[in-house]
Amino acid sequence: MPKEVDHQARRRELADAACRVIGRHGLAGATLAQVAEESGWSIGSMRYYFPSKDELLASALWRVGERIDERIRRRTAGGMSLADLRTAALELLLAFLAQAAVVPELAAAADDAAERLQEPLTARIAHAIQAGELPPHLDPGHEAIRLQLLIYGLMVELATTTTPRRHMATWAQAILDEHIAALAARPAPGPERATPARRP
Repeated sequence: MPKEVDHQARRRELADAACRVIGRHGLAGATLAQVAEESGWSIGSMRYYFPSKDELLASALWRVGERIDERIRRRTAGGMSLADLRTAALELLLAFLAQAAVVPELAAAADDAAERLQEPLTARIAHAIQAGELPPHLDPGHEAIRLQLLIYGLMVELATTTTPRRHMATWAQAILDEHIAALAARPAPGPERATPARRP
């Protein structure tokens, strides 16, 4: 019987090899020949899975976001506590910081991981409310969006600052902790409170 080929695994293998090449040569400097040498595959075999260089590089960017997402899930182990919520957000920030330090172009892939966190963040906030860790008047979906917007803002600062990255990591963690502490102590809104619309 012919051996069954795991095509998805092979696509991930090639995308990971492309990530390593991009890390050394930059997005513009990466070539199919370099990825072929890194992966041990021939260019012809690579083209079976990725007909063009652009498709391969796009898959590499996707893999960055996917690995960030996998790391977050491992660190929280599916937990739903307020501490797990903090870990998920902090892991995303630190992963973004690490990617930006290696290849600025790859840091954009963290945005994809942030999008994937919308549902898990909402679920964790809802669970924290039910468990009494957060005030009962909070809206889980709204607070998940607020947290994501904070993460996006920190990402912009991390990507553009000239401050040493070790200091930025400490600063970003402090900002995140302040937000979660304020969330836990947040008073009930008044009758005139307006809820911002969800971003498009």
